[in-house]
Amino acid sequence: MRLIGSFDSIVLAAVAADLAPLTGSRVRRVSQPALHEIVLEFRAAGAPALLCSVHPRWARLHLAPPAAGTRRGSFAQLLHSRLEGARLTSVHRLAFERILALRFQTDAAGSELVAEIMGPHSNLFFLEDGVIAGSLRPVSRSSAREIGPGLAYRPPPAGHPTPAELNEDGLRALLEASGEALAERLRSALFGLSPTMAREVAARAGLPATAPARTVTDRAPDLLRALRELADAVERQAYDPVIYRDEGMARGYAPFPLRHVSGLRVEHTTTMSAAVARVTAEVSAALALDELRATLGAAIRAAMADVDRAEGEVRRGLEEAAGGDEVRRRGELLLAYASQIAPGSTRATVPGHDGTPVTIALDPALTPVENARMLFARYAKIRRARPALEARLRALDDERDYLESSLALLEAAGSVDDLEPLREELAAEGYARPRRRRTEAVKTRRAFILAGGATVLVGRTNRENDHITFDVAAPDDLWFHARGVAGAHVILHSGGRAPRDDEIAQAAAIAAYFSRARSSGTVAVDYTTRRFVRKPKGGRPGLVTYERERTVRVTPGLP
Repeated sequence: MRLIGSFDSIVLAAVAADLAPLTGSRVRRVSQPALHEIVLEFRAAGAPALLCSVHPRWARLHLAPPAAGTRRGSFAQLLHSRLEGARLTSVHRLAFERILALRFQTDAAGSELVAEIMGPHSNLFFLEDGVIAGSLRPVSRSSAREIGPGLAYRPPPAGHPTPAELNEDGLRALLEASGEALAERLRSALFGLSPTMAREVAARAGLPATAPARTVTDRAPDLLRALRELADAVERQAYDPVIYRDEGMARGYAPFPLRHVSGLRVEHTTTMSAAVARVTAEVSAALALDELRATLGAAIRAAMADVDRAEGEVRRGLEEAAGGDEVRRRGELLLAYASQIAPGSTRATVPGHDGTPVTIALDPALTPVENARMLFARYAKIRRARPALEARLRALDDERDYLESSLALLEAAGSVDDLEPLREELAAEGYARPRRRRTEAVKTRRAFILAGGATVLVGRTNRENDHITFDVAAPDDLWFHARGVAGAHVILHSGGRAPRDDEIAQAAAIAAYFSRARSSGTVAVDYTTRRFVRKPKGGRPGLVTYERERTVRVTPGLP
């Protein structure tokens, strides 16, 4: 998923403006709700907390609600001992940098929390008198700067001129020296300019971002003007934070509407923090769902391939078993004509029961009678194996149904919370790896309240299908399932009254939606009273039989 915008130096400047009201507040609590996150809560009434994340993918810094977690690592413990009760005296941003320094009044002469928001290289440092006392992530050796506990903190070197250091001649020289596209050249040659803002500079100068840089040197004045427009907006704190959406899905954020972005819905927010927090939460949740769905989907499909291979072996065994009667008949013929077969023969041709000649392969080391006994033993083995093979085939059919149902539930899941119970079930069944760190199972159910007050329950896993059908539903509740395709069990509970036709249609549409036929125009859905749904003895989770059903055709959808 390609996102618009990033946590660049201008976004950081806008977030820094959000933090200004916290100046003068005292730190109430330091917590570490996640491995890469530190949250500072302040004592001021109604004050939001400050979240600092150095996550490799979602590094950011913004105001947020107070954290629920209280876990503390060694760095959080350091901040707890030094900062709880300390007063925030200033919020200092380094120009064109993605670095923010929070200065506190403590017993130490100069205490600072420095956030470097630099993608996978992000980190959080605590300084005392300019010396690094600790960091959230371990620091590694760098040829660009010496950094680590006990050393004086130095920001990363710039390496390139900042937009503020350029004049027209300098900008023209940068453009002439490269065959890159304009936006890419601006990004690579200027310090503190992100890809998004490089494209924005091109747009504000009236130039395509993809134009070869060396062909637009005569437009250096326009480009310089556009660069200064952005710098002036930061200087004046002229922010108008926005979220970009496409069909409801968050596609990015920006500190103000971007001229080079079109075709997306623009949603304005009151603060930059709100935009960053909302987009990060939505996009990270969507990606986490996609990743977990892909992982579980691969496990289910691998198991289905194993079932297909096993079924092929069983069917070959059954084909062999189907020839068992012929093996027995050949043994009978050998016994009947044993006296006419010469010892040491490798084959014998004798009249069949219908008079047709039958050729039988022989082991020359055995007598004809012994060859017949060998055929009878083979027949007995085939006869014994057939019931086991048929039972194995039924078990494989049940397993395929279970996996098909799991795949349908997987595809219907709308959040990681929906998928966690399915992950746990698949792990318990031996199809997927359990989570490294076990968490308490999600106890909420997927439920919908219809306009008339009836409740619709939907299973998220095969075991949950069994649970809502046989443990939760009343005998007179209606049970729904998409006809002939894998999907969730759906229960319509109308509180003892007869359900209305529109409620039945809505429950059927939900059952169609949470099935593998979701993308179809119309879907046949069976429904019956729950008392007519039964669990086969020894059946896999989610496997049921039902009778006295009615069928309706509906368009898949949610109320």
